[in-house]
Amino acid sequence: MSLLQRIRRVARPGDDRGVTLAELAVTTGIMSMVMAIFTTGVVQLFQAGNKNELVAMTQAQLNNAFLRLDRELRYAAGFGPIHPDAAGNVFVEYVNTGTASGTPECAQLELYAAAGTLRRQVWPTGQKPQNTWAVLASNVVIAPPLPTDPRSTFTIIAPTENTAFQRLRILLIVRSNPGRGQTTANTDLTFTALNSKASTDPNTICPEARL
Repeated sequence: MSLLQRIRRVARPGDDRGVTLAELAVTTGIMSMVMAIFTTGVVQLFQAGNKNELVAMTQAQLNNAFLRLDRELRYAAGFGPIHPDAAGNVFVEYVNTGTASGTPECAQLELYAAAGTLRRQVWPTGQKPQNTWAVLASNVVIAPPLPTDPRSTFTIIAPTENTAFQRLRILLIVRSNPGRGQTTANTDLTFTALNSKASTDPNTICPEARL
């Protein structure tokens, strides 16, 4: 006789037969296993959805940062030398010719290690920068725990016979949500300064920022 038939017989008047404690324990155990499997599946589904959302948000942050820089770097009059400081921050300067007023201005990008950000400041050419920064991207990997781990970088690419302009390569690595759900997004883009020349001396680009 099946367990279901036994349970039904309990409700019949005058019938004192029912299920044993062992049968009830087995049924409860099976139901607990089914519920545990179901709950685990639901939790994993939500975790996967959250991770995909974080990846999309992280990549969107990088895309927004590069969209803001694209016009300025593409029409820059030249790039300065890459120079780090003792705190692990990395800098590069450029002359922005695409200003609203039409007057070129100096700009500086910094990989700021203390806060893990990519930030930017601008100032009139020939004047000292005022240390007024705008953050373009956060959670940027600048000083990873191990020296061999990938990190965000600036790189000046020297002109060649086929490219008569200065070029700046920016590699940004952004990580969010530390722990098991950590996500990483990498963006590697090279910008060509179309208003520069192969003979442009990087040391003449916004030198006041390196004094």
